[in-house]
Amino acid sequence: MTRLSCWSWTAATTAVLVLESARGAGPVQAPSAVQAPSPVQAPQLVKRTIMVPETKLETRTLKQVVLKTVERQKTVPITRIVPERQTVTKRVTIQVPERQTRSETYLVNVPFQREVEQSFTVMVPEQRTRTESFLVQVPREREVKRYFTEMVPEQRTRTQTYCVNVPFQREVEQTYTMLVPEQRTRTESYVVNVPFQREVEQPYTVLVPEQRTRTESYVVNVPFQREVEQPYTIMVPEERTRRETFQVSVPHYRDVERPYTVMVPEQVTRTGTKTVMQPIAAQKLSAEKQAPSPVQKLQPVAQEYTWTETIQRPETRTHKERIVEYTTENRTREVPFTVMVPQSKSRTVRVNDFRQETRSREIPYTLRVPQTQTRRFTVTENRPEARSREVPYTVMVPQTRTRQVTLTEVRQELRNREVPYTVMVPQQRERMERITEMVPEERTREVPYTVMVPQTRSRVMQVTETRPEERTREVAYTVMTSKEVERELTQVVYKQVTDERLVTYMETVPETIERQVRVPVTSLVAREITEPVSEVSESASRISEPIFRRGIFRRY
Repeated sequence: MTRLSCWSWTAATTAVLVLESARGAGPVQAPSAVQAPSPVQAPQLVKRTIMVPETKLETRTLKQVVLKTVERQKTVPITRIVPERQTVTKRVTIQVPERQTRSETYLVNVPFQREVEQSFTVMVPEQRTRTESFLVQVPREREVKRYFTEMVPEQRTRTQTYCVNVPFQREVEQTYTMLVPEQRTRTESYVVNVPFQREVEQPYTVLVPEQRTRTESYVVNVPFQREVEQPYTIMVPEERTRRETFQVSVPHYRDVERPYTVMVPEQVTRTGTKTVMQPIAAQKLSAEKQAPSPVQKLQPVAQEYTWTETIQRPETRTHKERIVEYTTENRTREVPFTVMVPQSKSRTVRVNDFRQETRSREIPYTLRVPQTQTRRFTVTENRPEARSREVPYTVMVPQTRTRQVTLTEVRQELRNREVPYTVMVPQQRERMERITEMVPEERTREVPYTVMVPQTRSRVMQVTETRPEERTREVAYTVMTSKEVERELTQVVYKQVTDERLVTYMETVPETIERQVRVPVTSLVAREITEPVSEVSESASRISEPIFRRGIFRRY
């Protein structure tokens, strides 16, 4: 496609140049007479030489370095540890416990009892009575006239205007559309999968186990012995004494006066005022005879009265009491004790140590090598096949029709009506009510009460006291004594033994090899071609020669 477009562009350029050359020759003259056609000349053939690329395969020799595995042997010294048991006698210092006793003085508080006579006051309850006046509210009924307002319902009427919807009917012609079903058929294409069988050859890969070996390096910890100077510390017992301060409680006796309060009974005369209801003579008119009649009426009157009351008056008294007080006194004593003093020593100890040594060994392993095999089996496939069928279907076709419809409409009409309603009218009325009033009335009653009367009594009490007493006791304690003992110890000594062993190992050696390689080589080959040349093609070639020299159409 690109080559055709280039040739068409070259022909168009040639035609433009021909027209320009004709335009430079002068104006075109109209022919005076019809000329006879000139004879057609045969095209000229020209031979040209062009360079055509040609690719060939050449065999060349290349040198390549390849790593080759070589098996070699060498003698390796191997050191092994041989254990040996030895019996050694050593002097060991041990701590031997020793039981000792010492005398210790201590204080003991010894309790003793004595009898003490003690006076105390007891409040004894005593029942008494007194006369008390109190007021009682007595209910009394009487009739009272009361006025009240009551709402009485009253029926009235009023004229009300309201609106009524009056229905009327009229006939209207209405257009409507109706869907009518219509049966049609259409040709439908569908695809059917037709099964067919064919044989297929399929490659598959099987993993075949193959036994191989590899050389592996590992590290071994080789034990060896060395002597180390080791410091150690032992605890040596040492007897010492220290001065200890302790406290002793020393008793002291003294007499103390203690105050106490006694409730002393005392008679007191008191004056009070009380209210007494006294009768008063009054006259009352009788309703039948219209004559006065005597009536007894009670009137409260204040009176003074006196009474005697016993009160408890507190009185402070003192009595002597012998008490014991303990005073703390500091004393000192010498206390022996044992201290474990550390003592540093050194000894030579054989220590087992390890050094790492690299060794190699052959390890067999199994490798699963993939192997490609082929097998044939029958495959069932489906190929699509196009078919056609007649399918019936129903189409709803719309049809326009008309019909007479009766419409019911409503028009509004005003009317009047009498509406009854009820009004609540207030009316003043009166009624008689019976009310109950509470009238105070004074009464008397005997009230019992309890008075606590003090009484002085005495009792003998057992008092427990303590007195200090000094005693002695034997205290046992343990002291650790150092003692040297010879003991036989069994220890394991490791000796080194060196042997020589022949070891086979693999080494990779570089090797230079030559191999033949076929390499593609492209070269330009001269080829002669023959082509016809006309005047137009010559002018076009002259014009396009600089273009070809610039290399625009070099690839064509």
